[in-house]
Amino acid sequence: MRPAYLEPRTDVPAVDDWSTRLALDEFRGSARVAGVLAVVFLVGAVGLAVFPESTPGTVAAIVVLALLGLVTGILPLAYRHETAPRRRGLLDRPWRRVPATAAVGGPWEEDRLLVFTDGATLVLRGTLLGIPSLVLDRQELFLCGPDDDGRAVVRVAGLCRLLPVKVDEVETRPREREPHLVGRPLDDPVVARAFRGFRWGTRARVWPVAGAAVGAMTAALSAWPLSPAGLVVGGLLIAFSAVMLPGVSAIGGLYREAVAAAESASRWTPVPVTLFPRAADHEVAGLAQLPGGTAVVRFPLPDLDLVANIADTGTMWMAGDGNGVVTVGVPRLPALMIAVVRPDSDDSDDTPPPWLLRTLEPSWDDVPALRA
Repeated sequence: MRPAYLEPRTDVPAVDDWSTRLALDEFRGSARVAGVLAVVFLVGAVGLAVFPESTPGTVAAIVVLALLGLVTGILPLAYRHETAPRRRGLLDRPWRRVPATAAVGGPWEEDRLLVFTDGATLVLRGTLLGIPSLVLDRQELFLCGPDDDGRAVVRVAGLCRLLPVKVDEVETRPREREPHLVGRPLDDPVVARAFRGFRWGTRARVWPVAGAAVGAMTAALSAWPLSPAGLVVGGLLIAFSAVMLPGVSAIGGLYREAVAAAESASRWTPVPVTLFPRAADHEVAGLAQLPGGTAVVRFPLPDLDLVANIADTGTMWMAGDGNGVVTVGVPRLPALMIAVVRPDSDDSDDTPPPWLLRTLEPSWDDVPALRA
């Protein structure tokens, strides 16, 4: 079975396409919260650096707050970068389906695409993160622009993400196309690359343990000479890590089962899935038509691109035996996620997911299949 991929609409302005809006608004709520936290952490670090007496505990608290401020500040900056095409008006016109391929030659060849449009050949340069291999496979992409400054934005079938690019003047040539057959999931180079990052989920508990260790070290340095600020920062970090540990440990267990299912899978299994209308603060879920009967499938950590593909095509590609935890992806796409399959059941699970997962989850308001 040849995979079907999500494609943006080409008959309406790009900003009105539901999958484009989904990508634009993915981190809107989280970015606002992260921005507030970044300001609080950095103001706290500056305040401790200016006013209290300098002690080892105070210095440790300053370093911890500054690092937390920098880390939480990444998300709002990334959100602003990803939504720049909307602010520049590049998405006011419809997406155009145009012939394209990956480029060879010049520096950073992975970051260049050749686009054939309006009787001309454009070389587009940007941070494309493995996307050229998808363009090489399909020999097309979706384009908005370029504008008078040579800026444009592209999408590829199967992915919601927007990729800002710029017209480049470097000389280059098309890369040779390599045939690909749908077979064992991890034999696909694109999927295998995504799987290397996916496996890090099995080590999820490392983060709260590391946070608690840093908090304990900060508190220890604050004991003598006494630093109230260091004790407060260290204590809060230990408490936050303790609250996170159960949920993160559960996530790590799901990842371990999903990784085992992917490693043992000899092929992708496509199954029809109908997504349930999603209630607030509940997991994305649906009804799957497995070879052995119907089953409820839940996505504890839903991936934006994969949920959009399921919503648009009605098909879920899974690596696993269809019972318990499986890995979900799409052939040739650099995205994987966990799915929990419960055969012989047609009722969705109404148990709300842990607060940590609800905090990290993107907004699904723009997905037609998830609207009540």
